[in-house]
Amino acid sequence: MIVATHYIIIYDERRDVYLVRNKDVAICPKCGAVMSGYDHRKRKVIGQDGNTRVFLIRRLRCPICNRVHAELPDSLIAYRHYAAEVISKVQSGDFSVCPADDSTIRRWRQ
Repeated sequence: MIVATHYIIIYDERRDVYLVRNKDVAICPKCGAVMSGYDHRKRKVIGQDGNTRVFLIRRLRCPICNRVHAELPDSLIAYRHYAAEVISKVQSGDFSVCPADDSTIRRWRQ
């Protein structure tokens, strides 16, 4: 996984998804080679307002070690359905940002 810190997010109305475009060159974390685009995959994220947004996450392939890495923006956390801002607020004790009464994030309080 590669975490992008310099990126732009573009909304594609036709497909109803958000596209993440990294401004930096992607470097393989294993061998240090410059990677090229491989494909995209969809990622659903629940924001602070409770709405689910779909992001197209770019996957990159290293030409040297042939590994495939996902390129996540720093506003998303790997393997989590909630946005990073929601998770950080809940971890600091602010449960008012919980999107729904029956959400998984409310169980973190217990």
